[in-house]
Amino acid sequence: MKRLDIRSFGPIEEGSIEFGDLTVLVGPQASGKSLVVQLLKAIQDAGAIRRDLRQYGFDWLHGKDPVADFLGIYFGGGMQTLWTSATRAAADGEAVDLSRQVVNPPGRAPATGSVFLIPAQRVLVLQDGWPRPFMAYAVGDPYCLRSFSDALRRLMEAGGGRGEAVFPQPRRLKAELRRLVNDGVYASGQLRLHSEGMRKQIVLLPRGSAFPLRYTAWSAGQREFTPLLLGLYWLIPPAKSTKRANVETVIVEEPEMGLHPRAIVTFCLLVLELLHRGYKVIVSSHSPVVLDIVWMVRELQAVKPATALRAMQKAFDIRRLETPIRDVLADALAKRYRTYYFEREKETVRIRDISSLDPGAEDAAVSGWGGLSGFSGRIADIVADATARNA
Repeated sequence: MKRLDIRSFGPIEEGSIEFGDLTVLVGPQASGKSLVVQLLKAIQDAGAIRRDLRQYGFDWLHGKDPVADFLGIYFGGGMQTLWTSATRAAADGEAVDLSRQVVNPPGRAPATGSVFLIPAQRVLVLQDGWPRPFMAYAVGDPYCLRSFSDALRRLMEAGGGRGEAVFPQPRRLKAELRRLVNDGVYASGQLRLHSEGMRKQIVLLPRGSAFPLRYTAWSAGQREFTPLLLGLYWLIPPAKSTKRANVETVIVEEPEMGLHPRAIVTFCLLVLELLHRGYKVIVSSHSPVVLDIVWMVRELQAVKPATALRAMQKAFDIRRLETPIRDVLADALAKRYRTYYFEREKETVRIRDISSLDPGAEDAAVSGWGGLSGFSGRIADIVADATARNA
């Protein structure tokens, strides 16, 4: 999908998103970012979603309101009124008939998904250190959480650990990426498979310790990042193929949760790796660090390649700019980047294009990056004013 137009959908009054190679969505909580990316997946992967739901015994076609029933199953309990008679959506200029194209798609709809969504609720995926199956969730839990969790379960059952090692693995991620993830998230600890009572679980073995830590004893950032890491394993096969067959778009919601800014920078480098492998990527975020990186890459597109590569090497703390990682950075300089701000106006939201990220723009939404870069300056102004008044 290249473009999505929306009107009267949940809190969103109207908006249009033209997707780049990397598209970043910003805005306050409950402004509709998650709803939009889930809608995109519902439109793109209608056949695959129908296959999954039928396989697990869900029935939304035989009640009084199939559309409302589907919304409650797919988006989650309480979302039955998300789509109303006033709602309009168009994908690449073609109007979306929710009932015909999504709720009950024709038999010719592809049964394989092209969108891989890593949800914001990913911390719920690992139960006692192992990904939960599709049907382990409550009735009102959203489809995208179930689907992501089940994908990780299948990955691990198919040998997601190499021997006993889950991270680091020589065949998973480039060496420099492994080092940065290690430094930023796991502090030289190892993710390993551990059997207890004939049951496997993922544990964290701290550096220099003989006693593994259970999932509940990990730091918040480690619990948040590990399902994201496993999602990257799913997207980056260890074989010769560069990407997962049939998957075109990767969506990551709120990757910054629990992470130090240094680890968020490393995540952004992992995103560039996904772009290099041919995926389109959509990120929803509340972190100014993510837009710092996007702004940097856009600005460096205008300078000499050698200079740009040295700047990116320094920004990402890359020790040796060897060919594999150099290719990732060079490819990033040729990609298209888009940024959209979900701007709240009283009780409604409008989606605005702020892709220029121009710090000198008169429009505060653009210069302030949708409010993400303005808070520290605002606090400084308040303190300066209070100090002046106290003089």
